[in-house]
Amino acid sequence: MTIRRNEEALVVFIEETTDRLCAIESTLLRLEETGHAEPDLVHGIFRDAHSIKAGANLLDFKNIELLAHRLENILDLMRQGRVQPDGDVVTVLLEGVDVLKELCDHLERSDAMDIAHPLAALVRVTGEEG
Repeated sequence: MTIRRNEEALVVFIEETTDRLCAIESTLLRLEETGHAEPDLVHGIFRDAHSIKAGANLLDFKNIELLAHRLENILDLMRQGRVQPDGDVVTVLLEGVDVLKELCDHLERSDAMDIAHPLAALVRVTGEEG
């Protein structure tokens, strides 16, 4: 069940999501520099992606929830040592972050926006079916 969207909840969601996306972005760049999935950093990014997904779920923003979930899947594989933060993986993750930022900038129409390309790129990294 979703909670009713109200102005205060939306403001908090936007502020927290913006902060989390900035943190994810900067940490991904740090991971790319080292080329190593440092556990504390990856876990922090994972938590941020999970929080974005949960907030989007509560407010019924399906595209944001779906993209955040796919980011979370890659980060989980990274935590397991099955994916490394090389340039290609980080690029795909950063592109996902950019799309999430755009969706947050246009919340009122975010679920109507086309996310097929970034979604497919994220799914390719995990090897999952779309």
